[in-house]
Amino acid sequence: MGYVPPGARQERLEDQKINSSLRCEEVELAGDKAARLSGILVHHKNLELARPQDDPTIVLLYLQGNAGTPLARLPVFERLLLGVRVSGGKGNSADVFERSAVFALAPRSFWKSTPRRPTEQGITSDYKHALDYICRRFPTATIILYGHSLGGAAAVCLSALMKDTADYKNVKGLILENPFASIPAMVKALYPQRWLPYHYLGGLAFDRWDAVSAMQCAREGDGSLLARLSRSTLFILSKKDEIVPHEQGLSLFEAAAQGGLEDGETGGGSKLVVLRSTLHENAWTERQWRTEIELYLTSQAKTT
Repeated sequence: MGYVPPGARQERLEDQKINSSLRCEEVELAGDKAARLSGILVHHKNLELARPQDDPTIVLLYLQGNAGTPLARLPVFERLLLGVRVSGGKGNSADVFERSAVFALAPRSFWKSTPRRPTEQGITSDYKHALDYICRRFPTATIILYGHSLGGAAAVCLSALMKDTADYKNVKGLILENPFASIPAMVKALYPQRWLPYHYLGGLAFDRWDAVSAMQCAREGDGSLLARLSRSTLFILSKKDEIVPHEQGLSLFEAAAQGGLEDGETGGGSKLVVLRSTLHENAWTERQWRTEIELYLTSQAKTT
């Protein structure tokens, strides 16, 4: 749904209102088969990224949901990088965002990226190019995959396809916000009535985005990047999610943790956080959202 909202593909970075404490750089990448991909890199203005010594300590690769552009997520990134600190003082926790950056790529058919059919294989390939780019550009940074909604399934499926090699040794973490389990599961959720034929059509989908199966295989030790990341994944779920049923995120968490746990508990290093009053798109407005991400990034940075 790269055409939603109307005019999304014509949005321009220079027309956006960006906080004076941040810098936003437009980035173009080459994809498969001459595809052109566009994205934005957002960071504190005190980071002079032209100088290697000013490289960010943490870079989040943001995988977006099924509508809009990276520009539409600028308020999310601003809240993440400039939001009110919860730790107080000047410890590592308080400073973690000051040397962090967010890279958000628009996969094919979104924003300025090549207007090709957005298949699972194509979008996965686009995000692999984005991950390779930040691994090359910031070789000393701790890299975190952050997927929201469709981007959550994409982050899981992408890392499940990639081998855990030295090229990705700095990819340390995975954050999933309101992810869905699979396309077949979403079809049944949208059409729960068993007397409707639509209820049974999910199995015919060409692109399944089967995140739960990918997570289960990874937990069995398949040598993928996901097999390592799934040991310490942060799940952030909105209890009142009106688009992706809350239970789908829970099923993905249970696949990662190898068994059901309660909100706030960890399983195999993974953590589940349930925001009681937020919807699918506004988890970032909750103070707890940023608190949990701050704690997670701090812990991942310490393991580097």
